[in-house]
Amino acid sequence: MSDHLQETLLTLVRTDTSVPNGSTEIAPGDARLRDTVTEVVLPLVEALGPAEIRRHECGDIAARFGPDTDDGLLIQTYIVSQHGNLMAEPHRARVVEGNTLGLEGPAVVGQGANQNKGPMASALSAMREVASPRRSVWLSVNCEGRSSHDGSRRIYGDLGVRAAHSILAFGTNLRVSLGNRGRVDVHISVPGASSHSSQPELGRNPIPPAAAVVLQLAETPLPAAYPDLGPATATPYQFVCEPIAPHTLPSSVRIVVDRRLIPGETPARAVDTLRHHLLKQWPDLQITAGASMLPALVDPRAAVVRALDAFPTMFSRNAFDAGYGCSLGIPTVMFGPGRRDFGAGVVAAEAVSLADCRTAATALATAARTLCG
Repeated sequence: MSDHLQETLLTLVRTDTSVPNGSTEIAPGDARLRDTVTEVVLPLVEALGPAEIRRHECGDIAARFGPDTDDGLLIQTYIVSQHGNLMAEPHRARVVEGNTLGLEGPAVVGQGANQNKGPMASALSAMREVASPRRSVWLSVNCEGRSSHDGSRRIYGDLGVRAAHSILAFGTNLRVSLGNRGRVDVHISVPGASSHSSQPELGRNPIPPAAAVVLQLAETPLPAAYPDLGPATATPYQFVCEPIAPHTLPSSVRIVVDRRLIPGETPARAVDTLRHHLLKQWPDLQITAGASMLPALVDPRAAVVRALDAFPTMFSRNAFDAGYGCSLGIPTVMFGPGRRDFGAGVVAAEAVSLADCRTAATALATAARTLCG
């Protein structure tokens, strides 16, 4: 397993599936991403000998091992790499001694190694060890690149995958994530009227009211913090003036707010609450919902958790895709090799321990056999 895993991981890391510089997302059906999946990832999946492979025009893959049942396991992997954007030589995949990076033993360095490609290599290697399950074991390659559930909607909906349990192969420090907060982008447009900045009285400068809106976000009505997951929050992270021209007041300011959701909240309700809060003072604001992800929470007694009971559990404060499976009634956890520190260390040198990848591969294969025979 180890040689296959290492070579698979190096192949994946050499493959550029990053969000392009200057962008924050990859649109569904992006040609570069779709072609990469076809040319690099699909052959890796085909070599495992699944009973069938279902493909989506956006690039997503769902491969079935064993009979077509609705009570099996879905292991999801993710191809888009969003971290490590500032790495030098991000796709020069190489094996290094991990102690220089705070890891034990050999490690693979390159963009995506820590976030999604180490876990993907583990999942691909795990499926080599799952022979003739009595229930379906699905392995999917999810092409989501917008921090939404669109990829999972395609896999469960368009490709028709059915499962009773799900594991998302993602970097969790070999812990089993039982839950995470959700999120929704809230787009706020503050209108104004352009004029030359030497004669501001001839226009209407939207920057001062937009600044007041940002300050008022601190007073947003929010539910109480949820045990283990932390608080609901409303955090502005973009403030964009348009148009940008010499000595010219903008005609509008666009603010994007990251509204973090706790279990029991829905994106629509959170946006409506924020809209009501702000429109009382600024009735001409335009407030709309953007991409969203649902909160996730899994009972620690669930079968999928017990199948990974050799590993400690955790809760994540970042949003991820587990909320979609949970919303369908499918207990969905995250598990895989890779660190959870998304700060400077990961930006400077994204790396994953090969030993941790092998441990994860064995664990995923064991979970598949436990849940599916």
